[in-house]
Amino acid sequence: MGDMKDKTLTWQKHFSTGNAFANAGDNENALVQLQKASKICPDHALTWNNIGVAKMCLGYFKEAIEYFNKAIELDSQYKDAYHNRGLAHSDVGDLASSIEDLSKAIELDDCYWSAYRHRSIVYHMIGNDRKSSEDYIKAQTLYESED
Repeated sequence: MGDMKDKTLTWQKHFSTGNAFANAGDNENALVQLQKASKICPDHALTWNNIGVAKMCLGYFKEAIEYFNKAIELDSQYKDAYHNRGLAHSDVGDLASSIEDLSKAIELDDCYWSAYRHRSIVYHMIGNDRKSSEDYIKAQTLYESED
């Protein structure tokens, strides 16, 4: 029983430290800590998602997609991983996959204002101004209702 507690505490230490580095904008050190955490608890979807976010912040968009895929594989209802993968897809120019992922995030949470906002941008990029405008208005309405 002690081994499991030690493992959890060690994972928590690396995970928390990694997130602190990421929040401070130090994504290189965030990656080191989060990758250590992923080796300790490989079934933790949030760890894989956060590695993907750090990779994305460093400009490694294709690699980030692989980590978001892993997070989604572990938790098919993980809206943030779909949202983040949608952002990474748009960064590599795969706008169809971006819309698909952002739409899935919205399907999982129809009040997910940032997914509407980002999908609005992608719709604008492909020239669908009607859908872009609809999503932008929805995002603004949802965002303002949070206040």
